[in-house]
Amino acid sequence: MAKKSKKKPVVNTPQPDAEEMIAPEVEALFKKILKIMSWVVGVCFTLIITLPNFDFAFLDISIKIIFYIGVLTLMLFIVIELFGDAIKMHLSKTLNDKRTVAN
Repeated sequence: MAKKSKKKPVVNTPQPDAEEMIAPEVEALFKKILKIMSWVVGVCFTLIITLPNFDFAFLDISIKIIFYIGVLTLMLFIVIELFGDAIKMHLSKTLNDKRTVAN
């Protein structure tokens, strides 16, 4: 006859999903950040297309600065979209820490 195992049976408790732990305020903040970034990218590249039609002294410098702002914002936008869940979790932890410190 085989010996009985002394190990306790493992009880599977359901872990909350990442979406359940994220507060609605964090979702709203995240969407607001992405919306602002998309507008910045759109305005930058629209200015890059339209500004060369005008003629003023600092045209090359201003277009170069606007281009770099647009490209950097676009790259940051891509990174934020790729790691959205991790960023949301970090934002929710940060906001919860600030709330507990304020209380």
